[in-house]
Amino acid sequence: MERILIDGLSFAIPLFVMAIGGIYSEKSGVTNLALEGLQGMGAFIGAFVAVLAAGYFGSNSQVPYYLAIVCAMAGGMLYSLLYGLLCIRLKANQIIGGVVINILAMSLTAFFTKLLNRLVFGAASEKFVLGVSARLLSGIPVIGAAFKDVYPFEILILLIAVVAWYVLYKTRYGMNLRACGDNPHAVDAAGENVTRIRLIAVLVSGAL
Repeated sequence: MERILIDGLSFAIPLFVMAIGGIYSEKSGVTNLALEGLQGMGAFIGAFVAVLAAGYFGSNSQVPYYLAIVCAMAGGMLYSLLYGLLCIRLKANQIIGGVVINILAMSLTAFFTKLLNRLVFGAASEKFVLGVSARLLSGIPVIGAAFKDVYPFEILILLIAVVAWYVLYKTRYGMNLRACGDNPHAVDAAGENVTRIRLIAVLVSGAL
């Protein structure tokens, strides 16, 4: 039972932060149905960077995995720009746009995984072979027992969740973002750029 709980958290927490990204987009007035595609593209870029960096830092180094997190966030943000262009700039239907982005992500990641494996790593494979990042927090003196078998990224995601809540509900930007979803005309009358606020929300959604 303990192993089920520990492994369940390692799978559920990334989906949790993904849902927070969806909330940011939804609150701004853009229903982000492309979350699965954004997650897939971010995972693809993160995995590629991890495999590439492992060749430079060695298989025992944890640096590739932290680089992968940063690059995965950047990749998700860049790919979310396409969704923002479709649904915010071009006023496309958000449901159709989300489906298109998801299908495109599946196709692109499958194609580029095969291509990069062949060109960069010289292997005919449909997937990147990754190791597993160390669960280091259990080694902390005294309080380490409370973090038994917890990945560092799980703690990072929980911290991001707290920061995301604070920004959304305790800052001027968060107030404007929520107002864009409730009454965009009022935001526009107040002199704020609704398109820019929504685009930033979609970018945050992509990063998360």
